[in-house]
Amino acid sequence: MKLERIPVRYRLALAHSVWLILLFAGLGTGIFFMVESNLNESTDYTLEAQANLMREARFGRGNYSYFLHKFFSDPINVEEMFGRRFIRTHGRMISASGKVSYRTKDFSVNLPVTPIALKRAELGKQTFETFKFKNMTPIRVITIPIFVAGSFTGDLIQVGTSLESTQQALRGVAMVLWISFPIGVAFSVLFGYFLTKRSLNPVRVMTNTAQGLSIQDLGVRIPLPVAKDELRELAETFNSMMDRLEDSVKRLRRFTGDVSHELRTPLAVLRAEAEFALRKERSADQYKESVEIIAKEAVHMGSITEDLLLLARAESMSVAMSWQKFCLESFVKGIIHDTEPDFLARNIALQVKLAPEINEIEASDTYLSLALRNIVANAAKHSESGGVVKFDVNMSASPGGVKGIEFDVSDTGEGIPEKDLPHIFDPFYRADTARNRGTGGAGIG
Repeated sequence: MKLERIPVRYRLALAHSVWLILLFAGLGTGIFFMVESNLNESTDYTLEAQANLMREARFGRGNYSYFLHKFFSDPINVEEMFGRRFIRTHGRMISASGKVSYRTKDFSVNLPVTPIALKRAELGKQTFETFKFKNMTPIRVITIPIFVAGSFTGDLIQVGTSLESTQQALRGVAMVLWISFPIGVAFSVLFGYFLTKRSLNPVRVMTNTAQGLSIQDLGVRIPLPVAKDELRELAETFNSMMDRLEDSVKRLRRFTGDVSHELRTPLAVLRAEAEFALRKERSADQYKESVEIIAKEAVHMGSITEDLLLLARAESMSVAMSWQKFCLESFVKGIIHDTEPDFLARNIALQVKLAPEINEIEASDTYLSLALRNIVANAAKHSESGGVVKFDVNMSASPGGVKGIEFDVSDTGEGIPEKDLPHIFDPFYRADTARNRGTGGAGIG
């Protein structure tokens, strides 16, 4: 779509401009028609008042000629919303047949008596009409009937006026609107563009911040806008992403250092034993002892490498899981058998409790056994001599109502300090800063 190729600030400014053009157009049209209606109403009101005065003067008491001179010789001052304007009215009395009985001196236009006006006059109703003539300004006329003793006499009173002043006032209003419309739209468009550009400044700051990021400096954060709007939410999301990225990089750096540390010790032992064996001739027992030490450290390094490989596969979701059903009791007995040496060596009691309603489970036997063996073995290694480790298996239910199995391992050891809890799943992390290898393992399990 072509609109999607336009930058956001221009799109917003364009939408703002279109909306303002429609708004100004509607508002200007409404104002013009409101003024026109007001002018027409004031003109009709004046014509109606003059016609009624003429009828009362003709059939009431007073000098009719004096009335014609008084009310039709001078223009009438009419107040309306754009100031004063003057309306010069002309009047006459005419019969239904078209015979004129009385008229003002300057009523020289020959106005017809339309059938509609005559029909309404017979019903006692007045009629407003606008007559248009070639090369002349339209004339607005009111026609009212004359009744005597409740009966229509057949005579009519017509009072008219030229609409020149009305049209002149409308032309002035139209000129004001046509001048103010483009100027207002232009200023509004410029204001909308700069407002949009200023509103998008946080996005530009985010862009500049993202462009200046590097792996060496991940501590940069975007200042949050004061208003709690979508831009602030975007800035908070960006900062949160940077927090996670910085934490991941720190973990990666710590992981690299830990790998180096864990592999450096067995490599140093291998090198030392090899140099010791090659330094001079030794007895067969001494060579055998050195080879045994080298083999032991090689096994330890192989264990670390296998753990790292498994960890990499797990994090990349490429571990092949073979799900199958198997007996829970036999599965737990296998874990107890594998970890029994750790419990006997430290005189630790293992109490196992299985939920009676669980007979078999469906899982990946190999990886579940690996995870549980590590947890149970760690419980034995970190419990005091003579302590107790509890291994319970129970049914559990998730918030969605799906039933599952919960393995609960608890010990009587020293526990994990609160400051170390956020890092217990980091590879090679250990709560003891001395990194004592005496308990076995590398801190990956």
